[in-house]
Amino acid sequence: MSLQVSLKLKLSKQIKKIKVKYNTFEKATYDEYLICSLVLRTLDNSNQDRVAFEYIDDITGDGSLNKHFRNIYARVKNFSKEQLSKIMANSMIPTLKIDEKNRYEFYPQLNVSVFNKKIYQGDLSEYDTLSQLIMINEEIIDMSVETVKDDTKPEQYSVTFDEEENIKIRILNDYLFINNEIFEESLCLDLGNINLYQGKIHDNVDGSGWRVLNNSALKNLFANRNYYYDNGDHFFIRNDSARKTIISKVHGLYIYREEIIPYQNNVVLCNKVIDFLLENKTIGELKLKSVLFLLKYVSDIKAQEVINYMLLKKEEKEFALYGLDLIERGLIDGWDAPVAEIFLKYASGYQLNLIYQANTELNYKIEQLIKIDLDSLKLEHKMQVIKYNADVEAKRKTIREITGDITTKGLREKAKDLESDETTKKFSKLCNRLIGHVNEGLDDVSLTTLEQWHSDALELKELSILIQRKLKNDYKA
Repeated sequence: MSLQVSLKLKLSKQIKKIKVKYNTFEKATYDEYLICSLVLRTLDNSNQDRVAFEYIDDITGDGSLNKHFRNIYARVKNFSKEQLSKIMANSMIPTLKIDEKNRYEFYPQLNVSVFNKKIYQGDLSEYDTLSQLIMINEEIIDMSVETVKDDTKPEQYSVTFDEEENIKIRILNDYLFINNEIFEESLCLDLGNINLYQGKIHDNVDGSGWRVLNNSALKNLFANRNYYYDNGDHFFIRNDSARKTIISKVHGLYIYREEIIPYQNNVVLCNKVIDFLLENKTIGELKLKSVLFLLKYVSDIKAQEVINYMLLKKEEKEFALYGLDLIERGLIDGWDAPVAEIFLKYASGYQLNLIYQANTELNYKIEQLIKIDLDSLKLEHKMQVIKYNADVEAKRKTIREITGDITTKGLREKAKDLESDETTKKFSKLCNRLIGHVNEGLDDVSLTTLEQWHSDALELKELSILIQRKLKNDYKA
C-alpha cells in the first residue's frame, strides 16, 4: 500500500524565541575614552568612587556633562583592568547587545525544530552549538530560550503511508515519521455518522486519487435516492454516467476514491441502473435523453418495461417513437393498452398494422383503420372501412359531377360577364379553389380535405343555379 493524502492535524507547534546577551566592540567616544582612563587610574584606590566623582565634579561643575559622565562611569567601572587597558590601546569599547530576533518552531510530537528553513532533530534549546546556528561569534554573556506561543490550531499536512504502513508527515520538503498513536490522536476529522454508508469499508488502498472522507463528501453520496451498492461499493446514478465510490479505513482514517463510469457500451452497468430505477420508481428523475441512451444497451424486453412505465406517467413523443421502433423490431406483445393508444398518434401505416396485430380493442379512428390491411381487420372494423370507402367514393363522385357540369356549361367564364356582386364573387372564388385542385389529385387528398371539397362542391352547385338564372335574365334583357 502506498498512499498520499492531505489531512488536517492538530499538532502542537511551539514558537520559541532565542534571547542572547553578548558584547560587541565599538569605537569609543572621547567621553567614554576619558572615563575609562579615569577608572583605570583609580582602579587600585580603595576610595575609587569618591576620587572619580571628585574628578568629574572638578571638570564639569554642575553642568549637564556631570550626569552624563557619571552614567558612563557606572557602566564601565566594572570592566577588568585588561579590558580597560585594551580600550586605552585601541579605543574599542565593549557594548552590551541583546538579540531577540531569532525564532524557531518546535514540534513536540515529532521532536523536531524548524529554523531558517531547515529541520533539526530535537529542541534547539538543548543544542550546545546553538550560538553557531544563530551565527553570533562574539562572547556570549547570557543566552536563554522561551516559548512565546504554543499553537495547537489544526493545519493541513501532506501525509504518506508507505508499503509497510508507516506514516510520514511533510514538514518543509521532508517527510518525517510519526507514531501511529500520535497520528490518530491528532487527526481532525469533519465526519459525521459513517453508519449512513451501508457498503463495504476496505482495509487497504492502492493507487492514487484518494481523498479524506468528510461530511461534505459523505453527504454527496446520498444527494438523491438514485444510488445502489454493487460488490460492496457505492454507485451513484447520474445522467450520463455512474459515479463509483470506494471507501477504505487506514489508521483510523476514512478515505475514498471516485471513478466515473460512462454508460456507453457498458451493458452490465446499464442493466443494473435500469433495474434499480424501475424497482425504486425513480427513473423519471433522469433526463429523457439519458433514459433513451440507457435503453440502447439493455434488452428489448427491459426497454419495453421502461417505455410502458414512462408513458403511463406522462406522454412523451420521444418515448412513443422508441416504443414504435421496438414494435418494428418484433416486440409486438406486452404493451399496456394506454401506451398502445399513445402509439396510435405517431404510428406510420406499417406500424399501425403491427399495433392492430397486438391489440384490436384500441380506440381506432377511421383514419387509422383505413391504413391497416383490410383482411386483418375484425368484422366490425372491416365494415367501418368498407362503409367509409363507399362514402368517400360517393363524395369524390359528387365533386367530379358538380365541377364537370360547371366546366361543361362554361359557367366559370360566363359568370365573369355578369355584374359583380356577392354571388358572383363567391362563385368565382369557389371555382378557383376547387376545379383546378380536383383535376390535380382528388384521389390522394386527406379525408379532411376531401370533406372540405365536398362541402365546397355542394355550395358551388347551389351558386351555379343562381348564376344560370342571372345569365338567363341578362339574355332576356
